[in-house]
Amino acid sequence: MLNPLKIFCSTVCAITIIVLFNFAGINIAKAQEQAKAQASSKTLLDYTHETIAKNYENIMVEHEIIKILNKKSIKKYSPLLFPFSAKNQKLKVYFIKIIQPGGNIIHINLSNLKTVTAPFNPEAPIFSNQMLKTISLPALVKGSIVDYKFKTTVVKPYMKNNFFTEDYFGGLSPVKKSVYKLTLPKGAFYRYAEYGLREKPEIINGSKTTTLIWSVWNRKKITPEEMGPGESFIVPHVMVSSVKSWNEAASWYAHLAQDIIKPGKSLDSFIKKLTFSKKTKIEKIKAVYNFVAKKIRYVGYEFGIDGYKPSDVNSIFKNRMGDCKDHATLFTSILKKIGVEAYPVLIPTTEIPDMNPNLPTPFVFDHEITAIKLKNGKFIFADTTSNVTTFGDLPTMDQGRNVLIIVNGKGIIARTPIFPPSKNAIFTKENALLSPSGTIKVKASVTYYGAYDMYKRYLYSSTSKRKKLNSVLKNVLSIAPGAELTGYFFKNGNSLIKPYIENFSFYAKKYYVKNKNIVALRLPLRIRTILTKLTALSPRKYPLKIGYNFSEKTALELSFPKKYKISFIPEAVNIKDAAGSFKTSYYIKNKNKIIFDSYFSVNGYKIKPKNYAAAKKLFDGTIKTLKNQIIIFNEFE
Repeated sequence: MLNPLKIFCSTVCAITIIVLFNFAGINIAKAQEQAKAQASSKTLLDYTHETIAKNYENIMVEHEIIKILNKKSIKKYSPLLFPFSAKNQKLKVYFIKIIQPGGNIIHINLSNLKTVTAPFNPEAPIFSNQMLKTISLPALVKGSIVDYKFKTTVVKPYMKNNFFTEDYFGGLSPVKKSVYKLTLPKGAFYRYAEYGLREKPEIINGSKTTTLIWSVWNRKKITPEEMGPGESFIVPHVMVSSVKSWNEAASWYAHLAQDIIKPGKSLDSFIKKLTFSKKTKIEKIKAVYNFVAKKIRYVGYEFGIDGYKPSDVNSIFKNRMGDCKDHATLFTSILKKIGVEAYPVLIPTTEIPDMNPNLPTPFVFDHEITAIKLKNGKFIFADTTSNVTTFGDLPTMDQGRNVLIIVNGKGIIARTPIFPPSKNAIFTKENALLSPSGTIKVKASVTYYGAYDMYKRYLYSSTSKRKKLNSVLKNVLSIAPGAELTGYFFKNGNSLIKPYIENFSFYAKKYYVKNKNIVALRLPLRIRTILTKLTALSPRKYPLKIGYNFSEKTALELSFPKKYKISFIPEAVNIKDAAGSFKTSYYIKNKNKIIFDSYFSVNGYKIKPKNYAAAKKLFDGTIKTLKNQIIIFNEFE
């Protein structure tokens, strides 16, 4: 079975979509319920025979037999879909039949198959020649068996005299039998990499061919974990490639782009105007970056080889649009024009398995960014497809990935950085004033950095003023239920230079409790009880992937009436383990002010199962501390 992600994303291109984790969006109870739920279907047979001909024509025959177990799988398989590329693929469906629980067999009339354009990608304006043959299956019920067989033929390989492919052994559902058979011309070079497989392939050497056979029997249902690796990471699969080296892959890509990277007169004139007033090299680089990121609209045209080959830089500039490889090519071209060493970078985003340095294949990449070589020989990476990412930063999906830098037709394997918690940060500064009547007045300023900065800018540009206000109100009410918002404004929403800032003020009556001459109140901080949902899960098999390291720093100055005297403040806390840290401190100033500081950081890019206990301890300790931020005053006048 082909990787379903690669069926529709078999090109280098993918838009940079900011996927940031929102704690409030987690429904752990629902996730646990789904995890325990019975499989919706069972794969009785998943058989793929792929043949690579001497001219590297690729012929793939697939035979699937699926047993329907509930309504969910009835809905899934009622419209049966067969994807193919209209430009370089041929599709033939041999048969489709339904075996009813009682044994009655329904043979589907193949003349009812309809050819339609693949659905438009709702997350990005990407257009392609991807087509579907589709048909609705009648009379599917619990216990039905869907049996179908089809063939796809790739007429012309994307990379001359080479092939690269992969196969997944079933999906998440339980599998009775899954076989991947690969037949190659005798003596053809190949190498493979296995993921989650226990046995090596059976190899049959014929007079004219070599055949490799991988088999999986009686595999149980695979259950993903909330915030764990996706299906492409946990389903057993194999990748095979005839590409001998990464230099060969790099040379192939460089050849595709060699005639389209030279700026014409119009673009050359624009470059001079864009950088004329910039005095330093870094100022020029940032000016170019901001132009490409903000002014070149993301639109992808994925037709055949154009799924790999970028457009001419002059047409990209003229039309002010392009996909990721167009963005990277234009950015690189302009930088080279102003004397900066810059190179295209092929990268797999975090939605798919990482590039294996030992298995050269362009198939693993779904995105392209840019590398800029520094004086010390190191590279800094930039992704202009995100129009909310500051130069020097990277979207979370680009971090911690093995990449191929194309330098003068040769390939350099590198790894993008994983930014530390201090890079993805929220800094909250609050000034609070208590009155003798029990009212609290608060002025707050929240500054966002890194991933949070990108997310806030994205929301700023894509949401209405009313929704922005509702977001602030939600934040305020989490601090003080019943509070009244008295003011708010945002700064740097459209900037790629300064961090995004939210300023707001509010007041809340009867904020604290008074009993005779004793006053007790909780500091006006959000209580992040939502964090406990992360640790409510049972012990994990897979890593916990929040997706990025992050931190939150709070500085609070609380002023209280002079007739109040502090009689109790909580003890300072200092938790530090493999998952992160949480620290608090208190300081009494001028007898009627208390200064509270806290710092919370999480190494959340990937928390390994062995560190899950540490994460639970950190999150539980943080919640317990914030719940108990009680200050006791004694009214002595």
